[in-house]
Amino acid sequence: MNNCFEAYYKKGNIALPLIRKPPPYLSYLFMGNNPFCQAFRTNIRVYNYAFAFILISYKKDARINFFYRI
Repeated sequence: MNNCFEAYYKKGNIALPLIRKPPPYLSYLFMGNNPFCQAFRTNIRVYNYAFAFILISYKKDARINFFYRI
């Protein structure tokens, strides 16, 4: 499976976009040397988990009725 995956990408079939420059404040948090910036870098995984749960969206499928009445 890995050989197939590598062969697909090595043929140039996929072109990933370049990474955009982060906003100035986020760049400051990544590059700064003060205790606040260091704490941000230490806890960045926790922040990522928190935002992952905040950004969940749900759209109800009206075709499915989960509450059946007998």
